[in-house]
Amino acid sequence: MDSAAASLVEDGRLVEVRDFFDLPYRPSTKARWPLPGLTRRPVEHVAPGERERALLGLVEDRPRGLGAEQAVAEVAEFFGWSTRAGGAPGRLMSDLYRLRDSGELIGWPDKLESAGGS
Repeated sequence: MDSAAASLVEDGRLVEVRDFFDLPYRPSTKARWPLPGLTRRPVEHVAPGERERALLGLVEDRPRGLGAEQAVAEVAEFFGWSTRAGGAPGRLMSDLYRLRDSGELIGWPDKLESAGGS
């Protein structure tokens, strides 16, 4: 399987983004929350692009901004993850740092806002 995936990446038919495979040039435009009765996906099974989309969506929905820790807690709750245990808070905070470093978020860390002004 690793050889097949590597071949698809080499051919440009797949891209590897932080340990996840995706189609090239496909933006992550939605974040999926667990439906009642269905198994939650562990944080390591949710692609960084989907986690970042959830974080950006939350920030965009709050025109007055919110703090980084509050954003992490609310997005963890959205996905059904614990905010006290497991790897979710750390991964979500890393996602926020990436969004800040890429210029997509401003107002770090107490009043996050979308740099796009949405």
